[in-house]
Amino acid sequence: MSPRRTRFRPPGLKPWTRIGTLGPFRGRLGLSWVVASLLAGIVILGAGWLALSRSHPPGGSFVPVGSVTSFTPGTAREVDVPGAFVGSAGGRLVAVLQEDGCTLSVADGHYRDCRGAVYDLTGAGSGGCGSLDLLPLTPYRGTVYVDPDHPVIKSPAPPSGEPCP
Repeated sequence: MSPRRTRFRPPGLKPWTRIGTLGPFRGRLGLSWVVASLLAGIVILGAGWLALSRSHPPGGSFVPVGSVTSFTPGTAREVDVPGAFVGSAGGRLVAVLQEDGCTLSVADGHYRDCRGAVYDLTGAGSGGCGSLDLLPLTPYRGTVYVDPDHPVIKSPAPPSGEPCP
């Protein structure tokens, strides 16, 4: 008894059917069907790539606090997030958060807390000692977004007149 021959052709094809570079059905359907299916695949891949790569505004706990142009260089102002300030220093925006129970004010291009400690617009303490808590900030299409729920906790500067530890 002879062993059964293994076939590598799709069911329904005769053994003498020629399989070309475009597949076994090229002769029946024509080259236009092969080209059309390739173009349809390219269109589907392109639409998927556009849908996945399109940028979206920040989500989660980010909240809009104003337009990028409303923060003039060398100044800072309080925003709609409780205890948060956004300042523009050195060509970049920085969001800071006041310490719990200690108010923060802006004057002459720096911050001053209730103890008299002075901070520059980046939140760093005077003399490189201590700094304010920073908030994640991202500009998107002309609007500044701040995340008040995830501050970067820093150690505050000592009160005015006291040396750095």
